[in-house]
Amino acid sequence: MKFEIKKLLNRNELWIAFLILLTAGCGDFIYTINLYRGYYLSEILTPISLSVLDNFTNSPAELFFSLLLPVISCYIGSSIAVEERNNEITSCIFTRISKKKQIIKQGLAVAFMSSIVFTTALLVNLILITLFFPAEGMNYFSQPEQYILSQSDYWIFESLIKYRPILYLTLTIFYRSMVAGVFAWFGYGLSHMFDFFQKIHVVVAPFIIMTAFEILSVIIKSLTKSTNAWTQIGLYSYTYTFKEVIPTLTLLGLLIIWGAIGIYIGTKREDIY
Repeated sequence: MKFEIKKLLNRNELWIAFLILLTAGCGDFIYTINLYRGYYLSEILTPISLSVLDNFTNSPAELFFSLLLPVISCYIGSSIAVEERNNEITSCIFTRISKKKQIIKQGLAVAFMSSIVFTTALLVNLILITLFFPAEGMNYFSQPEQYILSQSDYWIFESLIKYRPILYLTLTIFYRSMVAGVFAWFGYGLSHMFDFFQKIHVVVAPFIIMTAFEILSVIIKSLTKSTNAWTQIGLYSYTYTFKEVIPTLTLLGLLIIWGAIGIYIGTKREDIY
């Protein structure tokens, strides 16, 4: 897998995506710090509420880590198999491993590097807001502390939100990066599942599929007047209720399985390379 990671590190797409995400994370920090210019420290929210993932300030930079996440994560490396096929490059010859193992390792490397790129950019944003905003500012809920601490748990890991907010934010960063890795794996699988796919198809298809799924969820919710968790799946949510966890994990599981099926097809197709 080291060979595949090195290939990805040599791709311009990876560094372009990293620069975009890093700029978005730093830009969100600059936007937020200017928004609170002139405020008393007691009037400023804690860092957990000012992260680019929480988007309490309605910063446009948040879109790069939610709505555009499937596009950016697949842009990083999911189309590498298509490019190698078009250029008639056979990596398994250089690595002296079977085509099956090479395709699987390449898919894992794509998912891993996409996660790393998102993790790094989000951690930079976390470090900036932690250094420059007061840890003892207004709490996450903008309500009296004694009222908040008296409430029963409603969200997953709510105790971390109350008592260890930075740890909770760090876990959220790793979760969002994992979602990016899942989309990259999914896009890579699609590149093998449909041999007519070109680079643009691999990058855009997961975004279109996810958008269609969300639109369908809204339509079903509107027609059935249902508040069922299956109509409220949010891969990019900042907090989750207990009833939302299973549908969200199910969707992630389906994306992983779909990607694995595509990769399996790639290992069986003789004309991939």
